[in-house]
Amino acid sequence: MRWPWSASPPPRLDDPQADVLLQDLLSRDASRIHAASSRLARLFSAATLDALAPHAERIEQACQGMQLGGALVSNDVHLKAALRRLRYWRERSGCLCALYPDYLFFDPRRLIEQGHVQLLQLGVAEDGWGDRHRVACTNCSQQWDATDREYHYPWWEWIVVADD
Repeated sequence: MRWPWSASPPPRLDDPQADVLLQDLLSRDASRIHAASSRLARLFSAATLDALAPHAERIEQACQGMQLGGALVSNDVHLKAALRRLRYWRERSGCLCALYPDYLFFDPRRLIEQGHVQLLQLGVAEDGWGDRHRVACTNCSQQWDATDREYHYPWWEWIVVADD
């Protein structure tokens, strides 16, 4: 058993938003981890992502074995998406819009409000179930169809629009 005072304290970060998120993610408190990972999974701030990206493995290790709860969908999806985002950012793998299909909770309406995507067309999904937002990423111009697939809770299906 490790004594509480023998554990090294969590690192402090210069970026205030990153520091709060890191402290929450390393807290071993399921509600704090859930809230922080939900925010991080949708984060676009380059400075905050730069500050947090080197800590992805430490976060994953600190959260190992945590029961984050969830009813219809496990709250682990938020932590997994947050860690995926940090690693994607750290590796400079490309535009963050590429992560839209991997996380059910990217709401195109919020992304439009925040300026991350531009609405090109609003319609009904091909199968008639849900609204379809044709959007373009304001960073890389990739076009997407984001379809509201609400069932017991709202979620969105993101499909890349292939060049014709």
